[in-house]
Amino acid sequence: MAWVIVLVGAGLLLPRFTDSLTGSSLKVEGSDSARVEALLTEQFDTPVTEDALVVFDSSTLRADSGAYRQAVTETLGALQRQDGVVEVENPYTAENPALYSSDRRTVAAPIGLGGDERDRQDTVPVLQDTLDDLTADAPVRAYLTGPSALNAAVVEQQDKDIAQAESIGLPIALVVLLLAFGTVLAAGLPLVLGVVALLTTFGVLGALSGLVGFDVFVQAVVTMLGLALGIDYCLFAVTRQREELAARNGDVPASVGATMATAGKAVLFSGCTVVISVAGLMVVRAPVFRTMALGVMIAVAVMLVVAVTLLPAVLGLLGTRINRFAVPGLRRALERTDTSRSMWARWTGVVMRRPVLIGGLTSVVLVLAIVPVSQLKLGFDVGASAVSDAPAGKGYELVDDKFVPGAATPLQIVVHTPEGRLGDRELDALERFSERLRNHPEVSDVVSLSDVLRDQGGTADAATLRAAVAADSDGALERLVSPDTRTTAMLVMSRSAADSEESVSLVHWIRQTAVPETIGAAPGLSAYVGGLSGQTVDISEEVERSTPLVLLVVLGLSFVLLLLAFRSVLLPLSAIVMNLLSVGAAFGLLTLVFQEGIGGSLFDVSSTGFIQAYLPLLTFVILFGLSMDYEVFLISRMKEEWGRTQDNSRAVIEGVAHTAKVITAAAAIMVVIFAAFMLTKVSEVKQMGFALAVAVLLDATLVRVVLVPALMRLLGHYNWWMPAWLDRSLPRLELTEGTPGDSPAAAPDGAAEGREPASAAEARHMRRPAEEVSAGPKE
Repeated sequence: MAWVIVLVGAGLLLPRFTDSLTGSSLKVEGSDSARVEALLTEQFDTPVTEDALVVFDSSTLRADSGAYRQAVTETLGALQRQDGVVEVENPYTAENPALYSSDRRTVAAPIGLGGDERDRQDTVPVLQDTLDDLTADAPVRAYLTGPSALNAAVVEQQDKDIAQAESIGLPIALVVLLLAFGTVLAAGLPLVLGVVALLTTFGVLGALSGLVGFDVFVQAVVTMLGLALGIDYCLFAVTRQREELAARNGDVPASVGATMATAGKAVLFSGCTVVISVAGLMVVRAPVFRTMALGVMIAVAVMLVVAVTLLPAVLGLLGTRINRFAVPGLRRALERTDTSRSMWARWTGVVMRRPVLIGGLTSVVLVLAIVPVSQLKLGFDVGASAVSDAPAGKGYELVDDKFVPGAATPLQIVVHTPEGRLGDRELDALERFSERLRNHPEVSDVVSLSDVLRDQGGTADAATLRAAVAADSDGALERLVSPDTRTTAMLVMSRSAADSEESVSLVHWIRQTAVPETIGAAPGLSAYVGGLSGQTVDISEEVERSTPLVLLVVLGLSFVLLLLAFRSVLLPLSAIVMNLLSVGAAFGLLTLVFQEGIGGSLFDVSSTGFIQAYLPLLTFVILFGLSMDYEVFLISRMKEEWGRTQDNSRAVIEGVAHTAKVITAAAAIMVVIFAAFMLTKVSEVKQMGFALAVAVLLDATLVRVVLVPALMRLLGHYNWWMPAWLDRSLPRLELTEGTPGDSPAAAPDGAAEGREPASAAEARHMRRPAEEVSAGPKE
């Protein structure tokens, strides 16, 4: 009943989450671009918070015709009356030739939007609807484009893409589950609970959306991970429940208890490792990382609550009926087979007989896949190609084709003096700075206060500035200079698109060369470069700065958690190395496909020449957590056998034999769901779907069933070694309790009540004190 109430509440809150989504933010706290935003907000009275463009286009009329002029004038007049529009510039009265294309069939009209990011993103669809109504049957069409318009279009496109990915991924996941379990109920349970966890997560995020702003990428990541992890966690628990039912002759209460004491603990611990990994993003000084981390942590936390509350309740209600409705031809999945004679046991035996050869060859393959990471470049794709069919995308392409591409998203530069006003010395530095920018081959136009002053008074000095401000009754200067004349704003149009390498290089040149040589000559005068290109540079530099710190936090906390769980020194180290190999290989292949374009046609990918700026760090922490999932399930089962027999080879073989099938099924589900998101049009979703799918595939095949057994064979008993003093000083975190059929309320020494030891080694182990076991192998 409690979960019914939770689901109803989540359903009511879901629209609140989806309606509050914004486009991806590249803001970095303390960066140049952040200072630009702050100064523009604090120092200027203008209500304009974003410059956008209305792009008019006709295939039959030229801009010189009366009909074209009338259509533009009437449309802009109607747009001026809409809420959220602060100012409109009519190209026919502005007398600016740069607003007309060379073929005179396309005209650009700058407009100023007000409000915050959420308000603007709500406004632009209404404005575009107005444009469509006015020009639907006219020979001149109008398209609104700019950052907010593109963001709104990306949000709408991603909603469609996610629905498509779910419609493809979920049915295939059901097929995999049917093949793994052989019955409809057992296969359907993980799928249903995964959807329940996802819906609940969106409800919680909806409740928080009034306090925290989530961008559209959070929705895609939470959907991918929510479905994949929710299904996987339930898959592991259902698999163990069926084993326990078979071992206990259908004793439902005892089997559910044993399942939660073993698989339930492993799921809980595994989820904690994912949360710890993602929490490392909190050290990054960018809201996009922190909100992403918050969304993923909430999603995992909800899944763990489902796994430890709803799942055992449903398992108890179903009881032995979980094996009903067997699928014809899949009855073998219902049989309890001898794992020691299974295919996985035989394969593990082969690996352990040739650990150096097989493990070495596998390592070489993974290292070769990692090599391209050294060429990885970071950038930012505004998403115009993903929404090329939307008005914002069409407008952006028209600007790119017929005007200067950077006109739609110009660089914003703020020049500021903290004391006094802009005097002759400061204005002279500003004029030299403007001229230096205008002479750069990548700059097409500069809008600067010094140019306006020279046009009005002949000179750009303090006297002319005071006179111009005093005579500015129509507010023509309010966008260029603050009321106290301590701050001035500039617009710089690049000849290339804002997300191009040329525009990024221009930002570096301005900050490192032009500003020091000109603005730096006036003591106390500062200049900050913002805009989309500036934000791209800042987010890339922040990723480079914070990556070592994130690695330290994630790897350090993961090592401590694994040390507590496995009571071993080498197992946590080897787990971290294995995870880094699979994640590194996935990044290498991501670089080859999406950056270099190798094999891109196979995945319908057009190379951008870079990887989305915030993707590598975000993907790393998620992949590290996912890879640790399989490590926890695999090693925890091995630890059960080691605790029972003290035989390393047998522990490794039995551990792989018992978990390889379910890990393979879980990995197949994850790969299917992640790969389904590669069918989307949004660049970062495609890239993340590819990286996650490849990493999970490599991790579940080459790493877990090849490298891990090979390494554990070479390490032998040292896998389980831990100094006695360290074992005594650390708190105990028991991850496993026995094997199928053992009582969850086992005696302290691990022996099941009324059961004979399976071997002489086990009998010796039962008599050995804990300190002796953890002291490591004896010579």
